[in-house]
Amino acid sequence: MASSPTPPEGDQFASLGSGPGPGRVEAVVSRPALFPISDAAVPHRDTMLALAYGLELARYGALLVAAGGRLKFANRMALAILEKKDGISLAGTCLLADRASDTRLLHKLLHEAITLPESGEPKESPFHLERKSARCALIVRVVPGPNLQCWHDPEIRTALLKLYDRDLGMVVDEQALISLYGLTRGEAALTAKLVQGKSIEDASAELYISPHTARTHLKRIFMKTDTHRQPELVARTLMTVC
Repeated sequence: MASSPTPPEGDQFASLGSGPGPGRVEAVVSRPALFPISDAAVPHRDTMLALAYGLELARYGALLVAAGGRLKFANRMALAILEKKDGISLAGTCLLADRASDTRLLHKLLHEAITLPESGEPKESPFHLERKSARCALIVRVVPGPNLQCWHDPEIRTALLKLYDRDLGMVVDEQALISLYGLTRGEAALTAKLVQGKSIEDASAELYISPHTARTHLKRIFMKTDTHRQPELVARTLMTVC
């Protein structure tokens, strides 16, 4: 019988939470495991490995969240965002925003994504979480996630929480913008800068164009992407190519 796959050398499962079992948050990190995984301790180990490594491939903070805002899995980038405790943080195994109103909205969207997955991404997603010490607000998306059959409850449903921290750097697929919206290379480059949190002035300086040229590009970008404001353009881009 073939043995279960094992993580590459140096990558181990580590956990956030109060101990082994269903209440624990899993993430693949390059440090010794706090709670080593064994076939006896956790059912469906192969599935957990696939989930963890799949989240690591994401270019944003990726978290699988169960009902009540209980965090189950998180990738490295998500852990880095949570550890800042700026805008969003982890209280035990539950996600909380800095402001009570943001926490209510977050949990409302999580509930909708978990209980009504057939409806897709909730209407109020994405939204912004303002932060005290960061240059840019945290952009949050909530979409239906997979059913997790790794725990004792085979019916457990999740939401996939996507955290875009532009202070950590974001990779935007400019070629995809060109293909999807018919942008020119210059327009796609400007869009990428704006998604990364740059102002028109900073973006134009980095692209070696004048602010006037950048604003002309932006008008054409709005027309081609059917958007009207920069936040709307950023949200549209995140939903299609990031």
